[in-house]
Amino acid sequence: MAYEIVMPQLTDTMEVGKIVRWLKKEGDYVEVNEPIVEIESDKAIMEVPSLRAGYLTKILAEEGEEIPVGSVIAIISESKEEKLDEKSEEKQKPQEKEETQKELVLPQEEIKVEVKQLPPATASPVAKVLAKENGIDIKTLQEEGKLPIPAHEKDVKSYLINEKFQEDAINFLKDYQLNPEDVAKTFSEKEKITIEDVKNFVTINNIPLKKSITSIRKSLIKNLKTSLEIPVFHIFTELDFSNIPKESGFTITTWFIKILGDCIYQYEKLRTRTDEEFYYVYPTANISVAVDVSGELFAPVIKSIEKKSLTEISQELENIKQKAKEGRFSREDLEGATFSVSNLGMYNVTMFDAIIPPNCAGIVAVGKIVNNVAKLTFSFDHRILNGREGAEFINLLQSKFKDSDYIKSLMG
Repeated sequence: MAYEIVMPQLTDTMEVGKIVRWLKKEGDYVEVNEPIVEIESDKAIMEVPSLRAGYLTKILAEEGEEIPVGSVIAIISESKEEKLDEKSEEKQKPQEKEETQKELVLPQEEIKVEVKQLPPATASPVAKVLAKENGIDIKTLQEEGKLPIPAHEKDVKSYLINEKFQEDAINFLKDYQLNPEDVAKTFSEKEKITIEDVKNFVTINNIPLKKSITSIRKSLIKNLKTSLEIPVFHIFTELDFSNIPKESGFTITTWFIKILGDCIYQYEKLRTRTDEEFYYVYPTANISVAVDVSGELFAPVIKSIEKKSLTEISQELENIKQKAKEGRFSREDLEGATFSVSNLGMYNVTMFDAIIPPNCAGIVAVGKIVNNVAKLTFSFDHRILNGREGAEFINLLQSKFKDSDYIKSLMG
């Protein structure tokens, strides 16, 4: 029996997924829960496991393709020889299905096809005009194998580009999606146009480089737009870290996450989300930490902080760093936060503002620590709590940092 593997919905907002890499090839045996493919969702690149054991008999989506959620991307069968059922065949890509049907109707006996060789100088009318304008002898070039028979406009243009431009200049043209003819007119006196010539053309004409936006960045843009619809208020304050033991073996970030999490656990409203119909109060303190990965922003979540020791939180932060280096976060890593932390202190930033992520009650922006004091900017969702409540929470946080007995208790 054959089983279909479909493009999973890895996040609530995911509509399409990109096949990054197949971890198995056709014919391989796959165990239950064994990773089979890497998918780029709108938030991260994740390994997707197989829910069935069997042989990967058919891959229906190639690496680099973007596939709608729910579409079949592969077939798992109980045996290597098992054929696809009709339902699965219908879901193959149209081009692939058409090619398969053509193969089925081919006669079994050998077919002899007589191929007539066209003579040199055979070309389309447009190709001939273009060749004449540029002094090109189509017949000679075809005899030398530099043009196909028959030659078309695109063939002549390709020849002209290769003759006029150096190879690295051609690649630069493609990067900027420039029309080679426009560039060639500017440097008509030159025998060979270099990459420096093309760079000068770009600079003089102020031509931008067009870059595709990744699925992850598109999701970030969408979330930022959503975040800007949240009614927000800010509270600017300072936090004194002088009571934190210098020789504790834990980073200031570890201490801050732990104490902040303990305070959130005590303060129900910062464990709350809203859809403007209901409030959803979560039982644990879950904080997301903003992380930059090669220019993309991720927010992995440390969960149930009130139950964890400094050692456990420190280890989770190390795990986050490692996953960030690899650019690999699972769906579980990125969901469940009700509060967020953004820290730019390591970049010598003393104070800044941060945008509340969707589904969070607030975020704190942490600046550089100077003489044991850091400037903090709290942003709160006004639908969940008001100014007085935000101030009460900050007072609670500051009191925890001043409480020596509490600090000692965290050391175990």
